[in-house]
Amino acid sequence: MAAHIRLARWAERHPHRSNAVLMSLGIALTFILFGAVNGDGVTPWCTAVCAVPLYFRKAAPVATAYAVGGLALAALLIFNVAAIDLCLWAVPCVLHTVASRASGPARRGVYTTALVGCVVLGLTSRRWLLEPSGPPAPGQWAIVGITSAVLAAAFATVGFLTGDLARERRRRREELEERARRLEVERDQEVRLAAQDERARIAREMHDVVAHSLSVVIAQADGARYAAASEPGVAVDTLGTIAETARGSLSEMRRLLGVLRTEEETSTAPVPQLAQVEDLVASVRRAGVPVDFRVAGEPHLSQGAQLTLYRVVQEALTNVLKHAGGARSVRVELTHTARSSHVEVRNDGATPTSRAPGGGYGLQGLRERVDLYGGTLTAGPHPERADVFLVSADLSGEQP
Repeated sequence: MAAHIRLARWAERHPHRSNAVLMSLGIALTFILFGAVNGDGVTPWCTAVCAVPLYFRKAAPVATAYAVGGLALAALLIFNVAAIDLCLWAVPCVLHTVASRASGPARRGVYTTALVGCVVLGLTSRRWLLEPSGPPAPGQWAIVGITSAVLAAAFATVGFLTGDLARERRRRREELEERARRLEVERDQEVRLAAQDERARIAREMHDVVAHSLSVVIAQADGARYAAASEPGVAVDTLGTIAETARGSLSEMRRLLGVLRTEEETSTAPVPQLAQVEDLVASVRRAGVPVDFRVAGEPHLSQGAQLTLYRVVQEALTNVLKHAGGARSVRVELTHTARSSHVEVRNDGATPTSRAPGGGYGLQGLRERVDLYGGTLTAGPHPERADVFLVSADLSGEQP
């Protein structure tokens, strides 16, 4: 790292120490360069007194500015001593600090006071600059006074403007740092929300796959147990169906676990579509539940929306197997139009123990899925027949 960069960082970390060192160097150079010019004994003392407040420039810039100005004005009016050698660099330095660190009204007040001091310096230039060398020529004091006031005002203005620019740069840097901090916080929040959404999605997938497959396996196992004694051939076929369903469920679980183990999306993610609803209905029929399946129209939905409707049918049929094993008939209807799709699952095996709308984790997950695509989901007993349970969902506006 370059020496000037290390020095700048040290000065930023230790503002008061760096100010003391800088002011001491400035005062020492002032006395070395200009001390021999002023041979009287008053000027060095007035210069030293005016320089004392400079050591508090970083701690109290506004008070330092007024203190330096007041002491310099007092030395000028009382002792007829103008500490020009000190003020040439001290006044711009103090004004720079005030403009970069003080508030708006304080900055304007100090700058206005400095300009008034420049006018006083010009008006009194005849006393401290011309008269000690002899009577001035006619009009000479006016030229010298105006020149002194303009030069002093120019030095003060340059110091004030550079401080104002430094304040603006610091403000913009702080804004950029704050914006970067907010972006970092928002990014962390987005990562956490994305992780929560992914966990919820995987939880819904696991529930849909496991609950449906186990319900089919349980129903088939119960049937095989009763048929084993009287019809061994049926029991053997049922056991084959159980094995096939279990293998399919195991395959789906492996795919889900693959998603959990990898950070990137894989092509093995389970994304059933509406075309697989017929296979779903067939598995329920093999479990011994009569299902009437009807389809009207062609779906015009995205893959995600089709998956949502598939899960609605799957959850409804799973609930039939779990809670309405005595259902005499189940009807699944899919109706598609160019702008929407409607699914309805009706079974006549509702019992007092059937799930109420939103009462189970499955229906809660379905409601979240349907809400995600701006659709509606209803689940509950038929308004006119207590023994009929309805599950229906509508999705619209999701084009592939």
